[in-house]
Amino acid sequence: MEQKNSKPRIRVYHSEPSSVREYFFDFIKNRHLLTVLASQEIKSLYAQTYLGILWAVLRPLLLTLIFTAFFKGLLNIKTQSPYYLFAFTGMISWNFFSTIVTQASGVMIQRRDLIKKLHFPKLILPLYKIIVSSIEAGVGIIILIIMILFEGIPLHLNFIALPFFIFLNICCGFMLAVWVNALSIRFRDLTFLMPTLIGTAIWLTPVFYPASLLSPRLSTLLYFNPMAGVIEGYRYALLGESFPAWPFFISLGITLLMTMAGVWYLIQVEDEIIDYV
Repeated sequence: MEQKNSKPRIRVYHSEPSSVREYFFDFIKNRHLLTVLASQEIKSLYAQTYLGILWAVLRPLLLTLIFTAFFKGLLNIKTQSPYYLFAFTGMISWNFFSTIVTQASGVMIQRRDLIKKLHFPKLILPLYKIIVSSIEAGVGIIILIIMILFEGIPLHLNFIALPFFIFLNICCGFMLAVWVNALSIRFRDLTFLMPTLIGTAIWLTPVFYPASLLSPRLSTLLYFNPMAGVIEGYRYALLGESFPAWPFFISLGITLLMTMAGVWYLIQVEDEIIDYV
């Protein structure tokens, strides 16, 4: 009898970037990792603390008290709403953004063990950090709303726009975290540089001062910082303050464009990550 030569099947793996469609389906297939990693992080984060998640409120509240004494007490800055609410609203939004950036920017390097063991869309790593940060921010926003109502300020119809500005807040942090993760694969210095940049950028953002304090030209330039539009949006939704109108769309356009570009770029370089971590 003649024997047929049977050649073993060889499975070939290639390192070409996935299409966005393929990447999306791969992400859906591995979505359970989001909840697993986020729940582990939350449990370890507050395991040994007495106040637990209340630190999410205490940190921005302490900074607000310090800057209220400085900006309101010494500089006597005028705002449409009580200054401490004006400042705390800005601080809650900024703290949400900075927490996402600082926690998610170096996550590819932090979770190198997971990257080497499992194949999964690396976009999951910054996203699970966002879930953790969102829980803290949610507690802060609830406390802020209680403070607003206690002050006797009614919630206007503008309040329905709050989820949109929270979404943009997440996009701003996610945008920067994705870019830093994608670039820090080769340039590790970026992860060390980010805390310094965040600490400096707060002064270029209307967290403790209104954009109207600047000249019209400078206030327009201010909105090239995406977080400027987000913070003004929070104040519009929660405090009923005036909306920045067309300058806001500068922040919106930059946020959405840079977020989509960052996700696309990360997908392109994702297969190179394991070679560097």
